[in-house]
Amino acid sequence: MKIITLDGKKINKKSHSYLKKVFDFPDYYGKNLDALYDCLTDIGVETEIHLINSEYVSLDMIDTFFDASIESDYLTFVCDD
Repeated sequence: MKIITLDGKKINKKSHSYLKKVFDFPDYYGKNLDALYDCLTDIGVETEIHLINSEYVSLDMIDTFFDASIESDYLTFVCDD
């Protein structure tokens, strides 16, 4: 299983550029919540995402991670709050 730890402080400052780098999303990544959802649900290996410092992240983005984890059989999302 792949485990990815996301730092909410970095998401707050660099947002989608940070996420693109951490997840190695393709160049056509649209840098919005719909694109994030699409790329997360395309992950084809078991992946657990841990979000720390979640107080720096918008609820919409947290919901996107949560919704993608419900849709995908390979994705688990854990938030520190």
